[in-house]
Amino acid sequence: MRVTILSGFLGSGKTTLLRRLLREQKALRLGVIVNDMAELEVDGDLVRSANRISETEGNLVSLYAGSISGDQRAAFAQALASWENRTDLDHLVIETSGSTHPWPLIEEIARRPAYSLDTFATLLDAKAFVEDYGAGKVLFESLIRNEEIQTRSTANLLAEQIQFASVILLTKTDRVRAEDLPFIIKCLEILNPQAEIHPVTYGQIPHARLLGTGKFSLDKAYLIGRAWRENAPEHLGLADAYDISSTVICDPRPLHPRRLWTLFRTRLGQGIHRSKGFLWMASRDDQVLLWNQAAGSIDLELLAYWKAAIVKDPLGKLQPEEIIELQSQLASMHPEFGDRLNELTVIGTAHDRELFVKELQACFCTPDEIKRWQSGGSFDDPWPKELRKVS
Repeated sequence: MRVTILSGFLGSGKTTLLRRLLREQKALRLGVIVNDMAELEVDGDLVRSANRISETEGNLVSLYAGSISGDQRAAFAQALASWENRTDLDHLVIETSGSTHPWPLIEEIARRPAYSLDTFATLLDAKAFVEDYGAGKVLFESLIRNEEIQTRSTANLLAEQIQFASVILLTKTDRVRAEDLPFIIKCLEILNPQAEIHPVTYGQIPHARLLGTGKFSLDKAYLIGRAWRENAPEHLGLADAYDISSTVICDPRPLHPRRLWTLFRTRLGQGIHRSKGFLWMASRDDQVLLWNQAAGSIDLELLAYWKAAIVKDPLGKLQPEEIIELQSQLASMHPEFGDRLNELTVIGTAHDRELFVKELQACFCTPDEIKRWQSGGSFDDPWPKELRKVS
């Protein structure tokens, strides 16, 4: 079975690309392994909502609470072993977590004759690359400094994700200045002169650049991988080796829209690599909102509607038996908020993450604000009124 790996640092757009691929690609029967490093399984839930993909269908494995190059490597190996003799799948697509190092994955796949690594695609967030790495200049400075003091950081992980790629997909190019793109591309060509480089917006890319390319070179990977193994101990496949870890927030209270806006507009630092999940705000309590933040980029999208809002049938479209069924489902849920729930993962360095999570907790409504929400009071909401719906 041919294999395509979707790699890339946190928030580079891997899940968006995968969901689009699953919706639009009809020629091949795809199996999917998706990895979330945090205990909150956001990417797996989003992939399940794509057509024809689920554990029930037998074509999805979701591994979370650890990277498949580290804590979840044994589970990843087991998933590969369980699918070795499948004849009902044509191609395997693996979406890695942003903290995953490429070499352990390549090792696991290469030792199994049933699999052939076809394409290694690394996604790179152009906006984050400009803001955090100076379009490449700061990245090279960090790599040189790390070499001098014999240490490693997220700069090494990002560079090696680029070096192993057979194709590099440059995402969010619409969010950077046109004059920055040549510097980004030159940096990528220095790190990996053999890889194809393609700009991608919202996951739009011809399937032929991801499936059936035959462009991955195992010989080249072995050269890079051997050098990595000789110079890096085993634990560097773990996210902790790069001071990357996560905190999960699970809270039913509504978020105050203005405080949330202020926090993410003024307090994001380089130490907060990623936050994602599902949330609700007091000002739009009917909407299940999908939250995606990577570096300084923030996306808020409409995912669905809460049952606690639907059961009130504001449009008068529900049948009495449908209302009864929804009421039955909500009976065991929170007495004030129903099925409404904020589930967020914050990923970053330990120090910055601890401070940021503390401030995020202050964005939840106070008891007095909750009473105002319950009585139909208004809240200052600076977020866009019209949100793009997740497809």
